[in-house]
Amino acid sequence: MSEQLAKVKLSSLEASGLSLAGLAPTMAMALGTSFAASEAGPAVPFAYLLAMIGAFSLAYVIVRYARRYDVASGVAFTYAGRSLGRLAGFLAGWVYVTAWLSATAVVLGIASVSTSALLQRHSVNISWFWIFLVLLIVATIVNFVGVKPSVRLLVALELISMATLAGLMIYVLARGGANGLSWKPFDPSLSPKGLSGIGYGMIYGFAGFAGFEAAAALGRDSSEPMRVIPRAIVFSLLAAALFFILVTYALSIGYGVAHSSTWAADASPLDSIVGRYAGSVWAQIIDGMVVGSAFSSGLGLMTLTSRILFEIGSHGQAPQVFARRHPRFETPYIGICFAAVVALVLAATVGEGSNVTTMIGVLAGANTLGLILIYGILVVGILADRHERAWAAARSSLMMAVSVVVPVIALLLLGYAFYASLFPRPPFPFSLEPYLVAGVVLLVILGAWALKRRGTGFDFVSAASGADEAPAAEIAAAVDSAL
Repeated sequence: MSEQLAKVKLSSLEASGLSLAGLAPTMAMALGTSFAASEAGPAVPFAYLLAMIGAFSLAYVIVRYARRYDVASGVAFTYAGRSLGRLAGFLAGWVYVTAWLSATAVVLGIASVSTSALLQRHSVNISWFWIFLVLLIVATIVNFVGVKPSVRLLVALELISMATLAGLMIYVLARGGANGLSWKPFDPSLSPKGLSGIGYGMIYGFAGFAGFEAAAALGRDSSEPMRVIPRAIVFSLLAAALFFILVTYALSIGYGVAHSSTWAADASPLDSIVGRYAGSVWAQIIDGMVVGSAFSSGLGLMTLTSRILFEIGSHGQAPQVFARRHPRFETPYIGICFAAVVALVLAATVGEGSNVTTMIGVLAGANTLGLILIYGILVVGILADRHERAWAAARSSLMMAVSVVVPVIALLLLGYAFYASLFPRPPFPFSLEPYLVAGVVLLVILGAWALKRRGTGFDFVSAASGADEAPAAEIAAAVDSAL
């Protein structure tokens, strides 16, 4: 029999810590902008602006789900299962949790490599793998003790990093950058590859926004999830959006719109621009904060995956052991330990077996593809949800139009990002990414087939589209009473 996680009465600010960890804004700005600049040129801020539109369109979908299924912690598992049926929920849930399990190894790998590089500047040589072990142990212990201390640490680490970097970027702009301030970074015609270059830059922008919905996994840890979770998602996404636009604009101005090739060739753009305008000491401080952002992301992803595994186990679609909670700390300790073991195995086999850069690059790309796929399923689910259409129709024709148009915008942008991630074909080993995702999907389908043979009632009949559904007005009234 499954157990219940303790209600720890998280606030919206505390819950937003998990979404901020999924976003990891400081780390995202340290890693993705140079790749975006290689195709979008100085117009990277415009590419991120388009990605922001897609992210807010997707946020509308997630918030609608979060308000209806407020106490659930399974995120994709719960939302796809309720709107598209148990088989879709099983598929979405396991692909989603697999992406974040491997992402835990990726972000802790980034933190470890960055820490090792910082120490080498001071003639201290420590292998990234030993640093990885220490960070993994710390993240496991903090999650084991309870969600409240972990999310508070997440909020503190990420907000301090974001505030410091934002202040330095404003300083770069105050100094006029390389050639003075202008609106040229928002001109798509400056992209050397045209609209295709903007689209390529948008992929990295969208990857930066991935994970904003992580707070939805804390439904069982909040006293008022119907209010706390949507606010946490919107607050964290809004903060990240403003931060991304500010930083990419400052980087474009800092390098100069005529020198985007220098930006594209720079592996450490934050270190370079901060060092150029504010000095090497501040550059090293920012490098340290990138480490903190990556670690907080790993800490948060362990929280996220353990809650999703708890939810899947509670519904009998994972080993029941995942639905156990610790007798003292009331945390899903089996899921926490499982997440730690998966991260350790990936680091020891892929990271040490080949090299850590390959592990980070290939797994990060595969994770992005998997998440885009799951986000697309969730959008299709909200469009197919008869309760959602009834809720919108009972309000106004405008709301009915919004309930269709906004998800469609999200779906189109997701589809384009998925296509642009595959074509043109990337070089080896990055060309393996779609095959890794396809392999995970195949394994999940085989798992569903095995469970179905044991008598599990998997189907594509959703809880939101039954034949005995009440009239639209009654549905809207019922939803209103819940909201």
